[in-house]
Amino acid sequence: MTLMKQICGRLALLCAVVAVVVGNLPLFLVPPKGAMLYPAVAAPAFAVAWAALSASDRRGIARVDLDKPDTPRQARPGSAWLVRIGLAVVVGLGSGAALIQVIGPDGEYGRRVAEVREAGGGRHTLPIDSVVGTARRTGTSINEQDQYAATVTVTVPFTDGPRSVTVSGVRTLDAPAPGRAAHLVYAADHPELGVHDDPYGFFDTTFPMIFIWAFTGVLTLVLAGGLATVNIGRLRIFHPRVHLPAMLILGAGGALLLPLVLGHPDGSTDILLAVPAAAAPWAAAVWMIVKLGRLHGTDAVFAPTHFDA
Repeated sequence: MTLMKQICGRLALLCAVVAVVVGNLPLFLVPPKGAMLYPAVAAPAFAVAWAALSASDRRGIARVDLDKPDTPRQARPGSAWLVRIGLAVVVGLGSGAALIQVIGPDGEYGRRVAEVREAGGGRHTLPIDSVVGTARRTGTSINEQDQYAATVTVTVPFTDGPRSVTVSGVRTLDAPAPGRAAHLVYAADHPELGVHDDPYGFFDTTFPMIFIWAFTGVLTLVLAGGLATVNIGRLRIFHPRVHLPAMLILGAGGALLLPLVLGHPDGSTDILLAVPAAAAPWAAAVWMIVKLGRLHGTDAVFAPTHFDA
């Protein structure tokens, strides 16, 4: 049972790391985001199994004895550092993965883009044939170029033949005019899905991601260094008062992200879900460290793990 407990614990951490890393990639901005969802679901499943096996190991131990200082088994250097790095990634980059879910198309527009991409469509650049009405400034400026939005006509090369299509809300840098490029999303084999504006280029996706990566990356490095002073052996000893609330906090944060991973909430809703979800890993980490300090004393917790010779 001890071996199974160790395997479940390591798989839980590994799946969490995979989910967090995938969640930080700019490849999964449109739901459904199964590449992130599957390991994110597997992580708590393995964590629950680890907790259940750990609790089974400790059956018959008086509750009062569970609160007494324990003697964690000594860890191998490589094992302890892998756990430190894994925890730092899950907590630090986990916040970034939550915030990145608000980047990209959302709401009804996001749903339409997802349908086009599921049908094999993608992003295309076509010349504008004509501008319908008057273009308006959006109030956004990129590299000192004003962004405009307008209704335009374009000739789309669908599989069954080219068609002239009118597309509303097409955003361009500088005022749109015949011959200038329009970035659009459509499926060549499915004209019934329509043609939609697609302004999501570098400045709409990767550029804000760089800020998130830089911010959470620094926090991850700081946390990894801070964990060097924490007795990892104590973190790996299951205690219901320490680990169960932390697991509930992480679970609540993950639940908040489900609408963003599976659906298309509008821009005002997704940020309200992502911010508390981003705070959940840090709240769980603080809970565990503080609670362990109260149970075993700060001198026992805030000290490096001792390695076997």
